Amino acid sequence: MAKQDEQSMAAARVYGHSMLALAQRKNRAQDLLEELRDLMALLKREPRLRTFFDSPMVDTETRRAMIERTFRHRASDLLVDSLLVLNRHGRIDLIEDVVEVFRTAFQARRGHVDAHVTSAVPLDEAQRRRLKAAIKAVDGREPDLVEAIDPELLGGLVVRVGDRKIDTSVAKDLRTVRARLAERAAREILADRAA
Repeated sequence: MAKQDEQSMAAARVYGHSMLALAQRKNRAQDLLEELRDLMALLKREPRLRTFFDSPMVDTETRRAMIERTFRHRASDLLVDSLLVLNRHGRIDLIEDVVEVFRTAFQARRGHVDAHVTSAVPLDEAQRRRLKAAIKAVDGREPDLVEAIDPELLGGLVVRVGDRKIDTSVAKDLRTVRARLAERAAREILADRAA
């Protein structure tokens, strides 16, 4: 199964990068990214459409006709033709991965990076500006904040940029204190037994 996942991701990378290269040649990369985001939102709202895309029971020609009928003249030819290529090659089920590859490659070419930020409460604009400046100072790229709320953090932030994770949360501090207290208690118990 892992080999299948690796092959699928490799295919998604090929299609995502190819779509980006074509869109950039036509000066339409930003427009296509917005359309792809809209498509992902549509697939989330319409699970039957997602099932139709994924189903091995639907033949390529039926899916092609549906893509033409549903998207042609409502979306750019670039998007519709990309969907048709994925369908023709039996890879339309990879659309979410292809979109993510496209998005991150487009972002990287612009010198941007995702910064996943989890906080106990929503950040205000001043906090966002300071956080972006701090991340840019450390990473060198312009961060695009992807925010999440986790009330269990109690306070502070958990920031992940690529493989780097910075945890300044109160919950982490409490875990550290708890671990130190447990370690100290264990040492004291062992000392009492030795005496």
